Amino acid sequence: MTVAIVPKKLLLCMVILALSACSSAPRKPQPVPLESTAEFTEVPLQQRDRTANQWLAVAQTLQGAEQVDALLQAAATLQRDADWQKSAVVVAQIQRHFEVDTLAVPQQQLLALLEARFAAHDARWPYVEQLLQPLLTPRLTDAFPQQTLELALQAARAQQHWQQAAHYQLQLVNLMPTTDNAEAAAELWSTLKYVSKPSDVVLPPASQRTQEVAGWAALMRTLHAINRQPEALESLANTWQQGFSGHPGQFVIDQLQALTATARSNVVVLLPLSGQYQAQGTAVRDGMVMALARLPQVNATFIDTNQLDFNKLPELLQQHQANLLVGPLLKPNVAAIDATVLPPELPWLTLNEQEPSLDSPHGLQHFFALDSETEIRQAAAHMAARGHRHPVVFAPDTLRGKQQAEVFAQAWQQQFADDMPLEIGTYRTTDEMKSAVQEQLGVSQSDARIYQVKIAAGKIIVDAEARSRADLDSVYLVGGIEQTRLLKPFIDVNISAFRKALPVYANSGSHTLRNSLSENDLDNVRFTEAPWLLPNHSQQQLLEDLLKLRSAWGYNDARLAAFGHDAIVLSQRLPLLQLMPGISAQGLTGELHIEAQQIIRQLNWARFEGHQVVAR
Repeated sequence: MTVAIVPKKLLLCMVILALSACSSAPRKPQPVPLESTAEFTEVPLQQRDRTANQWLAVAQTLQGAEQVDALLQAAATLQRDADWQKSAVVVAQIQRHFEVDTLAVPQQQLLALLEARFAAHDARWPYVEQLLQPLLTPRLTDAFPQQTLELALQAARAQQHWQQAAHYQLQLVNLMPTTDNAEAAAELWSTLKYVSKPSDVVLPPASQRTQEVAGWAALMRTLHAINRQPEALESLANTWQQGFSGHPGQFVIDQLQALTATARSNVVVLLPLSGQYQAQGTAVRDGMVMALARLPQVNATFIDTNQLDFNKLPELLQQHQANLLVGPLLKPNVAAIDATVLPPELPWLTLNEQEPSLDSPHGLQHFFALDSETEIRQAAAHMAARGHRHPVVFAPDTLRGKQQAEVFAQAWQQQFADDMPLEIGTYRTTDEMKSAVQEQLGVSQSDARIYQVKIAAGKIIVDAEARSRADLDSVYLVGGIEQTRLLKPFIDVNISAFRKALPVYANSGSHTLRNSLSENDLDNVRFTEAPWLLPNHSQQQLLEDLLKLRSAWGYNDARLAAFGHDAIVLSQRLPLLQLMPGISAQGLTGELHIEAQQIIRQLNWARFEGHQVVAR
């Protein structure tokens, strides 16, 4: 194999560029929400006492493969010393002056690893994955297996690709067992606990799979099995312990048993059962009663927050021997509770979202909300996943409408590394709706251009039709059914005849129990919804019975009832969901899981087909 000789001018150029990089501002990595703060495992250095400048000087005296080795050692030394910009200069010069296929395989692998490490320092995780792919497939590199796996693991974790992260984590266990190392075992579990489908995690080949790897994989499957069969917790845990005696994952089973040993049978629920929000509080209570009917071991005491002196809440909890607090429902009442005076061992499920400025001082507090912002954020992610790149949002010109449009805009930008175009049209009246649609779709501008052409043409007859913009590819509607039923026809009639109709997305506010809409008002509108309110749900009969019992109810009331039902179910399932956030609970309001102290609802999608609703 022939390796090019680096001219002396190259080394001089490298030194100049490296020095200039020192004077420039360092590139700041983007923050990554990782539980681990472990540093990169260092790339092996041939001579640890030699500086990067000394390696560059040595490279100037060498030729061929030895020269490349010296340059790679210089780059690795710079990374060790946290001179990331200088290391990038050296790597770039190697890539510029040497053809990759002229390098030895270990040199190619080290070059790719060094570039990937710099990209990771700059938080460019998709690029890190791209660079590492040749080092991971068709098999793991022999030269730097630990460094490659650790970097691949960090990239997967940063992007919350938990199935892939677990794959890399378990490969690492084969190289670095965690036996008798409690800290390493806890760090390993901080990845595995987010796995949502243990059966999909690719394990090392059976011939290489250690007993420890098998035990971790079985532990994930066991916890998911417990989620499906809570009553079988003890037998499933015992089966795992018998199969993997002495396994470092035993601490997970110990934590689960400790968490579930604490009774949650006496629940105090705080709801507005009188006053302005009585109807909402009553609907939530009805849903809770539905859930309690299936949990005979749980007793609930409902307290009207309009009749409650919140300063006396600790005494009230003691009076009812409460071992679980659920509520309040209203934000002002949540703020009225001094969490520092509550028993520290008391689990607390708040029926509203956490204020951004509030750092909850109560360690067992979780936040569960039936909020529209969740729907909006999931709509943005869903639309991006379907390939939309240039949506337009229509929102009422009110404080609430503008806030919700901003939530979509923020969620939309979070889907992409670079800024993506987004149009927002606002309106106050029906006439402004039509104008907003025509302006955002470009019809108004097209009409103006046609008018100018006709003036310039004079007596010449100009036959022209206004055209809508070709770059827009989707629409999201903020608001309720009245806005949707007016906006959708405006959108349809303002799309050029030669263009396909724009997909229109909305939220659950466009899905009501009773309406007298024509077939075309909502046709093909896609919307997010609580699973319970969609056709063919397993608990559909329960919904129909409740709506007959509460004849004045609409779907908004039913959503509140579903919310109350899920709150009680969650109150009993929180220990397992805390221990393994990758596990979800199937609720009436959506698929529920925990992120930090927030309960996240994953809603379903549906679509109007004439008068019918079709679940997607």
